[in-house]
Amino acid sequence: MIKRRIKPISDKQRQKNAHWKQITDEKCAELNYVCQWCGQRGHRLEQGFQILDGHHIIKRRYNIHTKENCYICHRAPCHREIEDNNIDVNQYPNREAWLSHDREH
Repeated sequence: MIKRRIKPISDKQRQKNAHWKQITDEKCAELNYVCQWCGQRGHRLEQGFQILDGHHIIKRRYNIHTKENCYICHRAPCHREIEDNNIDVNQYPNREAWLSHDREH
C-alpha cells in the first residue's frame, strides 16, 4: 500500500474556511439551530450526531461565500441527501417539497 502525503492547506484556503465557518455559525444562530431541510434542531459542535453544516446553494467552486448562499442542514443525512441527489434548494427548499415533487413524477 502506497501512503500519500496530505497536501497542506494554504493560508488563502484556511482564510476561506474560517470565513465560511463564521457565516455558517451566524446563519445557524439566526435559524435557532434548526435544519432547513428536515426542520429538526441540531448543533455546531464537532461531535455526536445532528451536526449542522453550511451547504453552498451556488456550488463552492464559484467561491460565493455569503450568508445568502448558505443553506443550513445536518451533515448527515440531510446534506448527503441534497448532494447525492443534486437537489436545488432554491427550487425545493425543504425535504417535504422534494418528496412531494418526487411523488408527482
